Amino acid sequence: MLLTELPAYLYWREEVPRKGDGALFHYTSLESFKKILEDLTLLPSSFERLNDMNEGNVHNMNLSQNFMVMYNTDKYIKEKCRIICFSQNYDINSFGQEGTNHPAMWAHYADNSNGVCIVIDKEAFISKNKDILDNHFYKFEDVKYSLSNTPDDEKIDYEAKTPEEFIIKNWQDLFFLKHKDWKNEDEHRLFIMDYDGKLSIDGCIKYIVLGRKLFLDNTRIKELVDIIVNPSSICYHKFTPRSFASMCYNTHGYDTMDIAFKILMIVKNNTSNPLYADYVEWLNNEQGYDIS
Repeated sequence: MLLTELPAYLYWREEVPRKGDGALFHYTSLESFKKILEDLTLLPSSFERLNDMNEGNVHNMNLSQNFMVMYNTDKYIKEKCRIICFSQNYDINSFGQEGTNHPAMWAHYADNSNGVCIVIDKEAFISKNKDILDNHFYKFEDVKYSLSNTPDDEKIDYEAKTPEEFIIKNWQDLFFLKHKDWKNEDEHRLFIMDYDGKLSIDGCIKYIVLGRKLFLDNTRIKELVDIIVNPSSICYHKFTPRSFASMCYNTHGYDTMDIAFKILMIVKNNTSNPLYADYVEWLNNEQGYDIS
């Protein structure tokens, strides 16, 4: 049974997107997405690559309290700490909004709507990576937003002998507090310590949303379909046309729409290719399609 399936609310049923329902949204460029499809993994980012200079910044704290540990913590964070950033569903006036309805996220993180948003099931992701997560200190939480980037000094526990101990005592103020200007990202973040490898999303993807500009380019969409029909790809027999969606405009931002029709059109136009013919056979025999 494939996990990839568009949510019911895309088909105008009663279900609505809700914050905290386990759906996580990872925006990325098309080129980065192609690399992700090579092994169905995400590579956590180092703090030196982030676009917020206050991320993990111990200089916002009282360095005089425990100078050498604080100094070493700054170095340790840059060398040994990693994060993966997700958005999530959210509410506006008690009305559920899908995590793909973030125009600024499409612009900033998905190459101005030329990229994609990978929708991941949090529970499946944790289960898939259990062996790694169980052997490293990690936190998977909502980011909190404040007008101040500086934590309340009275809440900081400076009594630590090592950077690791200081981080474990103060992880929330170090890594899950951002300026209120970032609030619209509705971030849900994975922080992991002393691990520089990848984390698998194989079997964890709920669906894939193509940016509007990518949706309008059949040549680039075919490049993605070429990957999922290839028996040598890890993606082989893991995605159907209903695994894909795209964005359309509306009066309150963006809506997500089913684009199985476009994927099917590309598949039908290429059935002279044995790989596509094999894909059609799999869809018909095992996935309930009726493609002639």
